[in-house]
Amino acid sequence: MNEIRKPRVLITYVEAGLGHIVTAKAISDSLKTKYNDQLEIIDSFILRDSKKEVLNKFERWMVNEVRKHSMIPGYCAFQMACMHIIGSKNTLKFVHNTKFRAASKALIEEYKEINPDVIVCTHYFTLHIAIKYRNKFSPKTLVINYCPDNIVHGWWDNRGNRFYTNNPIATNDTKKNHFKKDTVKEVFFPTRNNVTSVVHDKDKCKENFNIPKDSFTVVFTNGFYATKKTKKVFNELAKIDLPFNLCILVGKNEELRAYFDKLKASIKPNINLITFGYLDNAPELYATADLFITKGGPNAILDSVLVGTPILVDFYASPIEKASTRLFTRELNCGIFEKNPKKIKHMVESFISNPDMLKPYIKSINEFNSNPNGADDIADDMIDLMKQHNMIAETEPALV
Repeated sequence: MNEIRKPRVLITYVEAGLGHIVTAKAISDSLKTKYNDQLEIIDSFILRDSKKEVLNKFERWMVNEVRKHSMIPGYCAFQMACMHIIGSKNTLKFVHNTKFRAASKALIEEYKEINPDVIVCTHYFTLHIAIKYRNKFSPKTLVINYCPDNIVHGWWDNRGNRFYTNNPIATNDTKKNHFKKDTVKEVFFPTRNNVTSVVHDKDKCKENFNIPKDSFTVVFTNGFYATKKTKKVFNELAKIDLPFNLCILVGKNEELRAYFDKLKASIKPNINLITFGYLDNAPELYATADLFITKGGPNAILDSVLVGTPILVDFYASPIEKASTRLFTRELNCGIFEKNPKKIKHMVESFISNPDMLKPYIKSINEFNSNPNGADDIADDMIDLMKQHNMIAETEPALV
């Protein structure tokens, strides 16, 4: 029997918010842990690290668009409405053949150079171009996608070999968007190693960040790039007279961090204000908290819930974030949604005075976390799919 070479699996990373990156990392972690001996796994920030400036520029453009979603009310909703002007799939193809034509051609060339047997995506752009590449140049390549959103919008290309969703609402959206039933598989949320490795011991986690153990702790962030609303909510929290730790995570917004650092000298002595920039181990910081205040980004919400901390969502910037907020607050009861800063202040005061008020949310979180890691299910299913396409030989049963 001729030896079959290891399939080359390309894991594509795209920065457009953090969710596309961390879910790709979770899938990569599981593939390496379970099947590294059977696969050649290539992790690639395929736009950012390309030698093609048009791809570097395209990712920078996407980052700026995500920032606008949080800064300009209704901006993302307007964009998503425009998807359907001539039908979402027609708009997808039209835009990538016109406005994004140069970036699309450059990404096809990138795929040609890597020559993967399997392309794993978590962003609609890399998915759509992977399918164009497969259809025109490499028909045996498998195109696999995990949707990190809690809904499936019309720009997710429905022609891939496998499309993973993370909840029944998203799965139902694939039917509306005419995905073939046998290409869609619902899994639990993928979790990367730096989330699963977090010790669910608040005191231990607080030690690692030099956070006092004996006070109620609030961790507060409004996304990877932070937003103007961070200041509004902070100004109300700063009025609280009860003792508590207030940890503010500003991500990549260093200007905002400098602003809060200047306020440390004037803040009330009952409030222990600690600021953080971008953290690779942000989930460990979430685990220090009794309450995590954040916007409706799917990734931040999920990470907080997975490390056992209830959420308070203070706004959502897009229909995607609205769906995430509804799923985790209304459907799963892992926390609350409240956009009014004054009401947020009163809620936090109540929780500091009576932490038992958070117990119903903690109970729901524990039930949610009883599920296995969805990334392992994706890894197992990918291996099965590769076997079906004769990329990996079936293991012969041992003789008895």
